[in-house]
Amino acid sequence: MDWAGGCLCGAVRYRASAAPDYASYCHCGMCRKASGAPFSGFVQFPEGTVEWTKGRPDRYTSSDGAVRRFCATCGSALTFEADNVLFMTLGSLDAPEKVDFDCHTYTAFKLPQIHLTDGLPHHPGPAGGKGGRPID
Repeated sequence: MDWAGGCLCGAVRYRASAAPDYASYCHCGMCRKASGAPFSGFVQFPEGTVEWTKGRPDRYTSSDGAVRRFCATCGSALTFEADNVLFMTLGSLDAPEKVDFDCHTYTAFKLPQIHLTDGLPHHPGPAGGKGGRPID
């Protein structure tokens, strides 16, 4: 099964040829700012399985060693990349409901009005050293 996604306006599209092998919700302040949402969902596909199929996203270095890619036309957030690991944003997937999540990360920064009742593990910081890997 192919996993596909892209930005709001359709100028940038991608495809993953394998199912995700890790997914987490991030509650850090940087992800809140980048997404405009109270927390963000990120999906990691096996290395080498994601390719850009239409257009190319722009990039923004959001912190030392971390890159976020986005559509320059509509502003949709598409990736978080650091520590040689790539995460696609959950919201950019065409079928985000198919993703099974592993945990919540950076819950030390979770907004107090967010109540996590999904039974997933909570990590006050990163989970298992996961980061982001760029694709070009």
